[in-house]
Amino acid sequence: MIKNYSLPVGIKEYTTKDVKKIDFISSVILEESELWGYKKIITPIFETINSLQVGLKEDTINKTIKFIDPLNGDVLALRSDITPQIARYVSNNYKNERLPFRLTYNERVVRNNFKEAGTKREVFQVGCELIGSNSIESDLEMISLGSSILKKLGFFKQVITLNSSLLLNFIFDNLSPIKDDIKLLFHKKDYQSIKKFSSDKRLSKKEKVFIGKYLRPLLDNKSILSKKLPVKVKESITRINLVSDLFSKSNPDLDIRIDFLDVKNFDYYSGMTFDIAVPEISEIVLSGGRYDELIGKYGKSFPAVGLGINILPLMKTINPDELGTPIVVIESSQINRFATSIEIKDFFTSQGFVAVLSNKGNLYNDKFDLKIKISSNGKLTLLDSKNKKITTFKNFSDLQKEEF
Repeated sequence: MIKNYSLPVGIKEYTTKDVKKIDFISSVILEESELWGYKKIITPIFETINSLQVGLKEDTINKTIKFIDPLNGDVLALRSDITPQIARYVSNNYKNERLPFRLTYNERVVRNNFKEAGTKREVFQVGCELIGSNSIESDLEMISLGSSILKKLGFFKQVITLNSSLLLNFIFDNLSPIKDDIKLLFHKKDYQSIKKFSSDKRLSKKEKVFIGKYLRPLLDNKSILSKKLPVKVKESITRINLVSDLFSKSNPDLDIRIDFLDVKNFDYYSGMTFDIAVPEISEIVLSGGRYDELIGKYGKSFPAVGLGINILPLMKTINPDELGTPIVVIESSQINRFATSIEIKDFFTSQGFVAVLSNKGNLYNDKFDLKIKISSNGKLTLLDSKNKKITTFKNFSDLQKEEF
């Protein structure tokens, strides 16, 4: 009896067609990033928990998968996000490279929050990070790069949404008795339920007045008393408005919006954040923002802005049959013609084709673009993708004279 072995909850294996899509999307992102001057790095799949938890809050750490290192007893953790690893890398290596850093990566992360609605436990993530610049130009570069990547993938209609983690964190911090409740409702975008907290008995009179001044106008899309906002919050709002104006002028074909009601899941954002959505996919495919304070928690401090792209939603729009390199099948039923098969294979691979050997015991039944049958006397017959004869050659030398 054959025993079936199940995978952990929230984890799946990927077929050859899945991998073809993943590789294609990743290559487009990495190639575009390289054209913008970003260099690829590889981060460890696990580290000590002490390293990964720097800058993260307890509820985020609780969603990280941990285990004991059998070599020394240290508590290790699988990475659930790449940005803290980027921060540690920069803090350790800033003396070896010139600022600003432009880094890109292509990694898998695992998050232990599968039971939460709309989440996936394993994520294929490609990202870009610009380290060492706090200028508005760096914000514009990161958003422009993200938009350019999606255009290269065929998504020309985009909705770019700018927001600020500082404003909402300011509100949450001033409403501590109901902070966790309203934060959850913000994630769900249930703004009507949030309004009901104005009369919550857990709030003091001062906190209820605060709701009237800051939270209620925000929910009603009205102006906030910006004079009484903290300096950093005001600066963030001003910067977002300027980024929106400048980006709109340079990209009039794109839909750019400002939404101060949006909440980000990670704890390290310190200013402007952004998302890019496309009509073909129901979930956000690209998001990012500034994390100017995170790297300093590992040592030397640097301002930073980055983006991450979740590959899995993008896979739904990709047809694997339209991807990849043309395939040539070299078919021979005679073992004494193996040397000829290898010669033909080498010839076509040098031309940029994928060349697959096939024989009676190893038939190739997948899709192909060209098939070459080798007869016992060395004659070559070429067939198209539907196994219809195209032409014949007396030998391999005649085939070499053709252009492919």
